[in-house]
Amino acid sequence: MTQGILLALVQNAALLLVLAIVYEAVPLRKSRQYKLAWRVLAGALIGGLAMAMMLTPWNVQPGIIYDARSILLCMTGLFFGVIPTVVAAVIATLYRLYLGGLGMWIGVMVIWSAALFGLGWRFWRHWRQVPLQDISVAEMLLVSFAVQVPIILCNLILPLELAMNVMFDLAVPFFTLFPLANAGLGYLLAQRLQHEQDQRIKLQDDFLFRSQFDSGNIGISIASVDMHWLKVNPSLCKILGYREAELLQMTWAELTHPEDLATDLQHYHQMMCGTIDGYELEKRFIHKNGDAVYCKITVSCKRVHGAVQLVIAGYINVTDAKLAEQQLKNSYQQLELVLASSGQGYWVWDIPTDKLMLDARSAEMLGCSEQALAEGGRQLWYSAIERADLPHVLAELERHFAGDSASFHCEYRFNRLDGVQRWFRVHGKVIERNEQGSAIKMCGVHEDITEHKQRESSLKLAASVYKNSTEAMAVVNDKGRIITINPAFSQITGYRETDILGHSIRLLRSVQHAAIDYRHIRAELKREKCWQGELWLKCRNNREIVVWLSINLLADDGAQAHRWVMLFSDITEKKNTEQVIWQQANYDPLTGLPNRRMFIEQLNQEIRQAQRRHAKFALLFLDLDFFKEVNDTLGHDMGDLLLRDTAERLRSCVRETDFVARLGGDEFTLLLLNAQSSKDVERVAQQILKRLAEPFQLGEENAYISGSIGITMFPDDGHNEELLLKHADQAMYAAKSQGRNRFNYFTSSMQLQAKYRMKLIQDLRAAVQADSFELCYQPIVNLTTNQVDKVEGLLRWSTAERGPVSPAEFIPVAEDTGMILDIGDWVFRQAVDQCARWQQRYQIDMQISINKSPIQFRDEGARFEQWLDYLKQKSVAGCCICIEITEGLLLEANETISNKLLTYRDIGIQVSLDDFGTGYSSLAYLKRFDIDYLKIDRSFTNQIDVDENNVTLCEAIIVMAHKLGIKVIAEGVENAEQAAILQRMGCDYAQGYFYSQAVTASQFEQQYLHRNSSISSS
Repeated sequence: MTQGILLALVQNAALLLVLAIVYEAVPLRKSRQYKLAWRVLAGALIGGLAMAMMLTPWNVQPGIIYDARSILLCMTGLFFGVIPTVVAAVIATLYRLYLGGLGMWIGVMVIWSAALFGLGWRFWRHWRQVPLQDISVAEMLLVSFAVQVPIILCNLILPLELAMNVMFDLAVPFFTLFPLANAGLGYLLAQRLQHEQDQRIKLQDDFLFRSQFDSGNIGISIASVDMHWLKVNPSLCKILGYREAELLQMTWAELTHPEDLATDLQHYHQMMCGTIDGYELEKRFIHKNGDAVYCKITVSCKRVHGAVQLVIAGYINVTDAKLAEQQLKNSYQQLELVLASSGQGYWVWDIPTDKLMLDARSAEMLGCSEQALAEGGRQLWYSAIERADLPHVLAELERHFAGDSASFHCEYRFNRLDGVQRWFRVHGKVIERNEQGSAIKMCGVHEDITEHKQRESSLKLAASVYKNSTEAMAVVNDKGRIITINPAFSQITGYRETDILGHSIRLLRSVQHAAIDYRHIRAELKREKCWQGELWLKCRNNREIVVWLSINLLADDGAQAHRWVMLFSDITEKKNTEQVIWQQANYDPLTGLPNRRMFIEQLNQEIRQAQRRHAKFALLFLDLDFFKEVNDTLGHDMGDLLLRDTAERLRSCVRETDFVARLGGDEFTLLLLNAQSSKDVERVAQQILKRLAEPFQLGEENAYISGSIGITMFPDDGHNEELLLKHADQAMYAAKSQGRNRFNYFTSSMQLQAKYRMKLIQDLRAAVQADSFELCYQPIVNLTTNQVDKVEGLLRWSTAERGPVSPAEFIPVAEDTGMILDIGDWVFRQAVDQCARWQQRYQIDMQISINKSPIQFRDEGARFEQWLDYLKQKSVAGCCICIEITEGLLLEANETISNKLLTYRDIGIQVSLDDFGTGYSSLAYLKRFDIDYLKIDRSFTNQIDVDENNVTLCEAIIVMAHKLGIKVIAEGVENAEQAAILQRMGCDYAQGYFYSQAVTASQFEQQYLHRNSSISSS
């Protein structure tokens, strides 16, 4: 930067300072008379400054000059406004055009961009309502930097090379010196504005203080830190009764009432220490005449460098208000004392201010403190009035305000703050009205009338109950004559008041009771003074009814009986209904036999009687065989007919003293009383089986059933109803397992078997929860290639107590208890996981067959879809799983089971029919369902090498299956000769101990997968 450029910048900076002088000299913000002229003058002066700056420019290139006019015009737009800025910009433009040169138009653009930028900045702050004096240095630097950007860019209208040279020369001063100069000038002008504002505020405060100090009604004092008054106004002199000269010789502490001095000094010392800047309190001064003057004072201080220099205080004389308040308080206390003796609360309502004053009794009635009631006022009291009663209260209040009633009177429900509801009665009256007749002040009392309301309600309720009760009521004197009756008495008996009043109560006697019954009632009335029970009464039309009657004695104050109160209700229909209900609760509606409930009661009764007599009896538990088949084939109506016929046959087989009941379904029980020998019991059991074996005529069809009977003897087989029933049930199931159509006595081995089964269920449930099973694998060999193409997953369970448990033992239990669902789910997931592992490890799709119980098909619910999702999740193809089902499932197959089998087929899961040949072996089901494999039961294959009949049966099954497009798997192959015979027959697959027992997954891999790499996929 050359010396000439530096000199130009210094001269421009000096001219910028002249702008501050212009801002101070021209009265833009003070004179309103010649406002426009002053603004034009200011613009002209600033235009002259711009011309002066252009006379001392920085010559960048010939004809291209730069100076500080951009700063000048930007600050003019910000601080001077539109008119001065436009005037200055026009003058500067004209002069720049006069100078001419290569950068003439650039200079014009600089002038107007700076001016417009400053105006835009001014308007933006005005829109945000931010005063100019609050502008920060950071904001001025940022905007000053931004204003240089468009000015620099104006050079782009020059030839490119020249423009780049000029912009390069201008960059340093424009983005360093100019922003700093711009910010400095702006800060200087902003400080001038702030100073003017402070002066105005100070003048206003001085004016307000002086006007209030000299002529106000508030006492004002200025004191030193040592509490001496330095200056006091006339109002304070008047309040305290001293002349100004006298007060200036005293301290304010000397005139403060001794009882209030400590509090005042405490606040004063806190202010001196800087803890607080001021305080307010109400205290007493001692007047010159010795009286106490109540003043409300406000104290503040003036600090210099943190130290208090002066203490300023304002005083308001509240003596009259205090004395009036004290007088009112004394009167109020006297009134409160009077009202407290009467239990009433007193209230005063200042209507214009809506201030409601209530006494301590009112607070007690509301259930709150006096302070809370004073703070809540009328709104708190009104909020406690029951919402339904509030409109009535307000309506009565408006009537009194309007002059329609001499006083305000109302009763309403009131909810105390503790939640208890009470009844209040309020009396009030307007005691002051204004010139227009509007109520100004009102007072009154309120009292708690809850007990009165309760007594009143009780009387009304008693009368209402007497009239509207559905129970008949009558009052009888000590002579037995009826004094009064209620409407229900007439409705029940048919006697009107004119018919029965004054007559003897004996008019209602019924022939259902003997004279001795009435003597017993009179005796108890004499002894107990009351009686109640069921009694027959005769009505007016000689109709007799059963009533529930209560008779109570009313005594006078001398405890001498003179009246009896009778209450009764007609329970005739109820008794009839009870009989029907008892019949329904204790008898089977279908057969007319006693039901389970009545049987249990009868059984317990017979047990007690037999224990007293040391007698025996037999309990027979009967279950019908093949009843389900009759129900399913002939329908439920025919099944009901069969059950009714069965009940009649059972009745005919026993004595009248014996007991026959239906427990439910096709289960019946019989009690053979006084059964001293087993021969008598067996004779009855044989007779029952014989009668049940006879054909049942069900419409046009004949049905044949039988029965299975379990027999227990009391007390030999049990001492209570629970054991006898349980043991008879066990004996019945034993008869069923032995082939049905027989009876069986209970033995101790049955109980042991039941306990064993219960323990097995417990262990099995624990195994399900702990996943204590193992899935073993038995290879299925392709008889054509002699390779293992498939494998059957077989479930194994072993416990520490039992050791290995046979599936034939625990699978039926799992099916009976429903645990087969969780077990089957576990087996499926284990098989899928194993398929995935073998596929990943050996790159083969080894098909695993798993058994699925009919119970699973029936009750699996969402598990069916979860199986399919699990296959997708493990990326296992459906052909890797084969589901083995039994022929029993196909016989019971409904639409749901058919759809599930079709779904298996659609996703590639194959279906194998297990144990073929041992059940129904229906060819119709083989055609109807898409079966992939038939498994010949081991009962045929394990004797195929010694029994020609088995050879013929197996060969027929294989030929038939192949004709239907079904492959055959032979189970139970135990030697090479059996395998060879099956191979010659054309059987497709075989499995059995000849090939391998069921082995673990690791053993199967070691024996078949590691050494046989050419196993084909299924």
